[in-house]
Amino acid sequence: MSETLIIRLGHNQADKLHWLIYSDTEQEIIASGELQNANELVNLTDKAVNRQFVALLPAADVQLKKVTLPAKFSRKLQQALPYIIEEELACDLDDIFIAIDEPYQNTKNSETQYGIKVAILNKTWFETWLKCLADYQLSPQKIMPDALLLPYEIDKASAIALDNKWLVKTTDWQIAEVESDWLNTYISATKVDTLMHFTPSAQLSGINGLTLESKESQFDLPLVIFAKQLKNHAFNLLQGDYQVKKQSNIVRPAWRTPAIAASIALVLTLGLKGFQVYQLDQQVSVAKQNVIDQYKSAFPRAKVRPHLIKKQLKNRLKQLEGGSGAGFLDLMNDLVIVFKEVENFEPDSLRYDKKRNEIRLRAKAKDFQTFGRVKSILENQGLEVSQGSLNNDGDNIVGEVKVRRQS
Repeated sequence: MSETLIIRLGHNQADKLHWLIYSDTEQEIIASGELQNANELVNLTDKAVNRQFVALLPAADVQLKKVTLPAKFSRKLQQALPYIIEEELACDLDDIFIAIDEPYQNTKNSETQYGIKVAILNKTWFETWLKCLADYQLSPQKIMPDALLLPYEIDKASAIALDNKWLVKTTDWQIAEVESDWLNTYISATKVDTLMHFTPSAQLSGINGLTLESKESQFDLPLVIFAKQLKNHAFNLLQGDYQVKKQSNIVRPAWRTPAIAASIALVLTLGLKGFQVYQLDQQVSVAKQNVIDQYKSAFPRAKVRPHLIKKQLKNRLKQLEGGSGAGFLDLMNDLVIVFKEVENFEPDSLRYDKKRNEIRLRAKAKDFQTFGRVKSILENQGLEVSQGSLNNDGDNIVGEVKVRRQS
């Protein structure tokens, strides 16, 4: 499959989820977005059809360990593995699931030391997420901890920001999810000399003895970076009792000839209808382009997604529902001035609260100062402006502005 659907799950089903559809051949984003919670996974059911589906788990919920073995890894040692690491665990063996990666060996002073890489997670928590995905007909072919997909170089750690936290990879098999306030403390404790970061941040400066490598040319959405690294990792948490069962498509020899004959007949029948279908497709394409042109005319600053145009129109209507009165129009007239005077200030969504006579505008700009200028212009027009939190989203600043008439 040339396209991959990636969903980054949360610590629980009430958390926000990130998703991305990535083209492996074109090396570009097909679509991306966020879900407020697991109940919205229904919106991704159709997107998983005919695509590889990879689920990512938060690094904080998966413990990666390198386990030293008494001999070269074998089936017998695999069976004994839970008891080898039992003393290092703070929970009952029945409560955890242990997945294995590739074995390794190190030679020092003519002595060979054997080991195996393992991932440990709570079995009930894991099964709850698998059931949740199955409820929405989502069957992942691969599940991995998110931070394991960070780029890695020997003797260098790597980090990226996601949802006001940092995902960090300090070795090829050591990852963490760190609160922003604890990032410097964690990096200092790991004693890494060099940190590659894929998110712009002044927070990383000031750690004594730490060399920072800003990978500006690779700054991107975390899930895009993860998608590019998938080909470098064969590890999969879906193993043992959770292994994906391969479907068998074996045809018995006795049925082979009739099946081929039926296939030929079907192809001929479809071929006769092909020209008519082609004509209908042409008519649909023309009609669809007309709809897109009208949408662009009505919302010149909006980004058009042709495959989601119907949903975009419905969303626009919902946003404007109940807001056709003079209050809405007056506020929109004031906002038009902002869009004319302020460059690089683009709206993403707009909602009108009729009861409060308030417009809630979510927009993106090139910097924080742009939001400040917008607020100043609106206040000079006698409006009451409330500015929400501003977040750094790659090369843009994203935030929300609430505008209403002064009472």
